[in-house]
Amino acid sequence: MSEKNTVKVTIPFSYKGKDREPSSIIDLDTFILGDQDIEAVFHIVASQNNIGNYSYEYEVLESSPKIFSEPTGIAQEFITDEGFDLDAFKIRQREQEIHKTLQTIASEVLNINKLEETSDIKNALLQAYQAGKDHSKLPQNDE
Repeated sequence: MSEKNTVKVTIPFSYKGKDREPSSIIDLDTFILGDQDIEAVFHIVASQNNIGNYSYEYEVLESSPKIFSEPTGIAQEFITDEGFDLDAFKIRQREQEIHKTLQTIASEVLNINKLEETSDIKNALLQAYQAGKDHSKLPQNDE
């Protein structure tokens, strides 16, 4: 099994004369299942640090910079000076899921344990996968 993809988000801010640094570990594999952008981490950090969503403290938190650190899995590739590139992470994660599916098919049906070593077969499986995906989007004719 592959390593989990996580990242720590810390949002330092000052509220009522006190410096705070609430943080949270974000499970990116679960996070990307929802249709949300990286700004949703404010809510997660607030919730896990007992900061009410309708408070002035939450507004201060939302206006503060997010610091990403301690990545695990492939998440480390997507931390940039600007933050965390969630869109690029989603693309890579989807590519890995597709590769895992194709490798399972190659192993079980074709007895190929290293699909990356057979680029022609990998390409054929990928094209078949894409054709199936495209076909599933077509309206179905119930005859």
